[in-house]
Amino acid sequence: MPRFFPQPPRIVVFTGPGLSREAGFAPFDPATMPPGVGVEDAVSRDGFARDPARVQDFYNRRRRELHATRPNPAHEGLAALELTRPGEVLIVTRNIDDLHERAGARAVIHTHGELLKTRCTICTKVSDWFDDLGADDDCPVCGNSGHLRPHVVWVGEEPLRLDTVYVALAECAVFASVGNAGTGEPGRSFLGEAKRAGARAIEFAREPTPASPQFDERIYGPLVETVPDWVKRVIAER
Repeated sequence: MPRFFPQPPRIVVFTGPGLSREAGFAPFDPATMPPGVGVEDAVSRDGFARDPARVQDFYNRRRRELHATRPNPAHEGLAALELTRPGEVLIVTRNIDDLHERAGARAVIHTHGELLKTRCTICTKVSDWFDDLGADDDCPVCGNSGHLRPHVVWVGEEPLRLDTVYVALAECAVFASVGNAGTGEPGRSFLGEAKRAGARAIEFAREPTPASPQFDERIYGPLVETVPDWVKRVIAER
């Protein structure tokens, strides 16, 4: 996807952990953390510096789990919406999995990185990485060994491609938040920018969230049911 759009998308969908959870993938859910690994260890530079082997092992486990996970009907519905409205839909996701892409979506921005990629701390280049990542693995770009980390945005790091997202939000007609639990960033700013643009804001959640009053429309229930139903209505309106 280009940095900026020839024509900004009319529909921006912002997806969060609740969507992946309904596919059975919840990498940072405290209830699913391996013994001896806290969420704070897995999502911070400090945790990685203290025990890189333990953090790499955590992400290796999650990578293997992701390979065994399949997109759910909500992922598939959003991909179908993009297919039937080419150039009009942008999916922005906090999720580090590739479930949107495997469902068939192409216009996807990962603001918090991707589990199936690695980043070199020497040359800073990002490379695809589908297998376990070891302490001595070589960077596919510069060849340096022992300097690869997960391509995941950790606490204190800047989310990715925000400039592109804000360009889209400034022009969109519909902003849909799917599976986001609250009022944290960058979701709060995304919602505010979309509403300043006059977009209709829709929240999809299993139950009300702290951000619910700020949305024009609120649709509660399992995302695997509510999102495909909404997609069918949007496609039928064309």
